[in-house]
Amino acid sequence: MKQIVVVGAGYAGISFLHTVLPHIPEDVQITVLDRLPCHTIKPEYYALASGSLNERKVKAPFPVHERVTYIQDEIQELRIFNHEVVCANQTVKFDQLIFALGCVDNHFNVPWADEYTESIQTFGKAMKTRQKIDALHEEGHVVIIGGGLSGVEFASDLREQHPKLQITMLERSGQVLPTLPERVRNYVRQYLDDHHVDVMTDISVVMIDDKQVYYGTERKALPYDVCVWTAGIMPHPLSNSLLAYSNADRMNRVTVKENYELPYYHNIFVIGDCAASEFAPSAQLAHIQGLQLGEYFLTRWYETEYKPAPIKLKGVLGYLGKKTGFGLVNDNVLLGKVPNVIKSGVLWMHKHHMG
Repeated sequence: MKQIVVVGAGYAGISFLHTVLPHIPEDVQITVLDRLPCHTIKPEYYALASGSLNERKVKAPFPVHERVTYIQDEIQELRIFNHEVVCANQTVKFDQLIFALGCVDNHFNVPWADEYTESIQTFGKAMKTRQKIDALHEEGHVVIIGGGLSGVEFASDLREQHPKLQITMLERSGQVLPTLPERVRNYVRQYLDDHHVDVMTDISVVMIDDKQVYYGTERKALPYDVCVWTAGIMPHPLSNSLLAYSNADRMNRVTVKENYELPYYHNIFVIGDCAASEFAPSAQLAHIQGLQLGEYFLTRWYETEYKPAPIKLKGVLGYLGKKTGFGLVNDNVLLGKVPNVIKSGVLWMHKHHMG
């Protein structure tokens, strides 16, 4: 029996699984390792943290199949030569490994940022952030470091849930959502201003302690009650062990072949946020990579030709609370209710096709 181990059940891992599920040969057993007992909708972690979504709303059941086993455990180490994944409670052997662990916060070496900031990067951390915010006085001060998509969605949703909170967003560049078109940036900035989210741009955070964020060459201090980091991501640290058999791109992601296999080691594949790509990490990209890897496995099992289509991302969609949003879809700027509705539909479809 050939043992395939999938490390991580996020968008990439679950997309691979759904692609191969109806066609798994009788001599193949798939084991999925994840710290959670279910798939979760990561693009909605911000709403979990702000309090607008119940935790049940971001969960989706794993698909059931007689040749798929799920193990809930914390992955600690990859032993490549031994063909083993070491977890907190057990060691799992593999013939083929699919690494799909995703990303973690990148604190850019800001002193004590890891210790004193909250996060929305994992289910557990988003829940902890929610608990911290729920415990605040209604006029407490939340500082959000990072004015990208996650920071903007979190800030706008937080404002809807907690009308009296003081909310400050710190962005290193000259404007929020710096990679999106000017029309989108201006629309979002106006929304944040109108809803009393204090946006400070051109801010370089230099240190964080348990009470204040320090920024700029003068080390100005900004007091906070809760500080949430949304300023950047990096590949999961366990992917570093794979770089001995590959090369890193500019984001330290693992370079892979067309079939997502390591260049210098057979039968180990990388998909999702840890796989090098011309595109920035996203749930959309991870889903496509999982689908393509699944298609590759099907060609190997049934001796057909692997012809992956070029990756074409549909664009970016973002929420501004529950009624309005923004987006860039096929180079078309969308503002207002339409992108909000489209994104809700996309996430609903994803969740309800998981089980």
